[in-house]
Amino acid sequence: MEKGGASGPAAMTAAGDAKEQHEGEARPPKQYTAAQLTFFWAQFAECKRYIAMEEEEVVEEYRRAGRLHTYDEDKEWQKRFARVAKQHPHAWPKHMVAEIEEYITYLDEDEDDFRIGLYSLIGDEITD
Repeated sequence: MEKGGASGPAAMTAAGDAKEQHEGEARPPKQYTAAQLTFFWAQFAECKRYIAMEEEEVVEEYRRAGRLHTYDEDKEWQKRFARVAKQHPHAWPKHMVAEIEEYITYLDEDEDDFRIGLYSLIGDEITD
């Protein structure tokens, strides 16, 4: 008794039909808007810049900005992602909206917790 699939002219024809059927159902490539492409390239550039940085360079960047007290190594890449997303607000892919909004809350928490300049003198009674 021989194991295996059918092999004959009918089986070969059926296999070819299945291949042709799959080729006919191919989805067209996804078209991205110019804003989405700009967002993707900006994210990619920021990612490459962050990867190339040493830990000391990141700390120095925060120190120069007067935000060293907000530096959190574990959330740094999310904050960088959120900064680029804020610069490109209408280009977010639908499947990433929830993540991006979460990352933006990290930035907002830093700004709310550590107010800088005259804004720190204003009480919580003034909100947007």
